[in-house]
Amino acid sequence: MRTTAFRGITPINGELRQPAPRRFQLVRAERRRRSHPVVAAVAGACAGAVVTYLLDPDRGRTRRARVRDKGSHATHEVRDGLGVLGRDLSNRGRGSAAAARYRLTGGSADDRVLHERVRAELGRHISHPHAVEVDVHERVVTLTGDVLAGEDERARQKVRRIPGVRHVETNWHVHQDGSAVPRLQGQGRRRRAVPELMQQRWSPTTRLLAGGAAASIWAMTKGLPRPLSWLTRCAASALAVRAATNLPLRRLTGVNAGREAIHVNAAVSIAAPLEAVWPMVSDYSLFPRFMPDVEEVRLSADELRSHWVIRGPAGTRIRFTATETKREEGAEIAWKSTEGELIAHTGVLRVDAQSDGRTRVQVHLCYNPIAGAAGHAIAGLLGAHPARKLRQDLMRLKEHIENQVRPVAPTLL
Repeated sequence: MRTTAFRGITPINGELRQPAPRRFQLVRAERRRRSHPVVAAVAGACAGAVVTYLLDPDRGRTRRARVRDKGSHATHEVRDGLGVLGRDLSNRGRGSAAAARYRLTGGSADDRVLHERVRAELGRHISHPHAVEVDVHERVVTLTGDVLAGEDERARQKVRRIPGVRHVETNWHVHQDGSAVPRLQGQGRRRRAVPELMQQRWSPTTRLLAGGAAASIWAMTKGLPRPLSWLTRCAASALAVRAATNLPLRRLTGVNAGREAIHVNAAVSIAAPLEAVWPMVSDYSLFPRFMPDVEEVRLSADELRSHWVIRGPAGTRIRFTATETKREEGAEIAWKSTEGELIAHTGVLRVDAQSDGRTRVQVHLCYNPIAGAAGHAIAGLLGAHPARKLRQDLMRLKEHIENQVRPVAPTLL
């Protein structure tokens, strides 16, 4: 019996089987073919939901106006962002050109310019630069005065590398302890240059370059083995999120962020005198009356600690203890959560009397949710956005106080 060999098919034990790579390609093609109707159905359902949402007979007009306003706001934000990016790119380009000229042609500077360069360089590497005198003569720099041990050698090396400096003579006195030298006392501060990627806030140019680098890294992972490609894509995603949000990774993840991961601000103007507003905002036990998410507030015997029970996302109950750190009667209250709490936070509430008899209540809250900014975003998707909740609570406080102080109209008999 003669076996006919077909191209791409290998006879095994009398059976014709396709090579493994070819079978995998066919399986993937079949899966893609089957997924097309599912994708089309999901896309159609989403489109129908959007049309129903926008063309609703009762609230459609309001929703369309809200979408239009948000689109206009986003357009302005993008235009302003592009303007800032363009200016930053231009300024950094001129700065890079000036730095190149400084390195190439800086050696032709006179003694006066070298004197200013040396003083600026000393301020970056010496904690007490005013304790050092600088003299420049024919490009020879003479340093006298007092300096702390550990700072002298690095400062000498940096001054020697300044373009135009021919020689450096150090006649200063090196001190292990500056307590006996008046000019070395006090808290000095060296102005060390921080690398761009290590700064808390990135410039627009750095964010653009980091986003482009993240996209390039993601594109280069196609030919890598699967475990390595996953790790590389995770790193690229983290870089992209860092560039998009302009938040440090510790604030994004909540790791080692303390109480400073998320900042929330809200304010309200109440048509009531300060004497009527202060008792309501300074007594925590009254908060459950106008804050529906607060279930219970218990004060300690010294009234400096308060135990709270509030409703969190998805109906969960969150318990924590807060301690007052500052109280100025009729003006301000500051507090922070005790150590070891699940959600560390700190806050300040300030009350200001206005000239028209109204009272302004302003709240600044800093907290570190679970998973940092990512947890904050998830809480917003679950309907527990802290900023929105805070604004709603302040509006309830406004209505509660104004209803109490509003005079009752006399009834006619």
